[in-house]
Amino acid sequence: MMSLPLTFVTITPKAKHTATVIFTHGLGDNGLEFSNNKEMRTIASQLPHIKWVFPNAPERSITAWKGDTRRQSSTRGWLDVLCEPLVYSSEHDDIQEYDEGIMQSVKHLDAFIQSEIDSGISEGRIVLGGFGQGGAISLTTGLGGSQWRGVSDSKDGWKLGGVVCLGGWLPMRERYKKRLAMHASTIPVFWGHGVQNESITWGLGWESAKFIGDKLEVRYGQYTKVGEPGVSFMSYGVAHWMAESEMEDLRLFLKKILPLEG
Repeated sequence: MMSLPLTFVTITPKAKHTATVIFTHGLGDNGLEFSNNKEMRTIASQLPHIKWVFPNAPERSITAWKGDTRRQSSTRGWLDVLCEPLVYSSEHDDIQEYDEGIMQSVKHLDAFIQSEIDSGISEGRIVLGGFGQGGAISLTTGLGGSQWRGVSDSKDGWKLGGVVCLGGWLPMRERYKKRLAMHASTIPVFWGHGVQNESITWGLGWESAKFIGDKLEVRYGQYTKVGEPGVSFMSYGVAHWMAESEMEDLRLFLKKILPLEG
């Protein structure tokens, strides 16, 4: 079994382990906080065959916080924050350090996915998801091809059971679209976003989803198609957090794509 590059917290399955969800936290948070979330624990208890893994992001300096005496210069994060409020800028696509930081986090999460495969769980029984920055890096790792790994001759990304993005967005949109895995359109994506979210606005999330609409099917609010290949984008009446109804929809998504076996 390979050693993992980051610390993590696990919710062990209560039944036979046949599927895994790797869930990544937001900026400044940690895996323990999310593993102790009431709604997360409820989902875990209702899907007892699923193992939950909550990696801790590495400490990194945050560009947008430099010079702000109210904040620490570094915190746990999957990628840098180049400006606040958070907006998409095509100029960010050309910043090598930003690109390299994202690619490093992709490699970290690749290691967690590979570890589950080594333990006997197939790619199609693994879901990668996250909140805020965690959602952004999950979209990148879960749907991205070999170019996000810094190589052109390796396998073209993962054929996961699904990807989850809660309150996230697409960093480096132009590069993201060019680096999508060939099979990205076959993977079910659950994308939930709070309409009152001021940290990562609903508009930024929806524009991100629409941007890849020529590569993947993007559906807005179509509950009957949640869990099918493509992006199911759902809105909720909350700010930068997870609504109870959103977590119930997440449970139904996971139940559909990672059904109990045997």
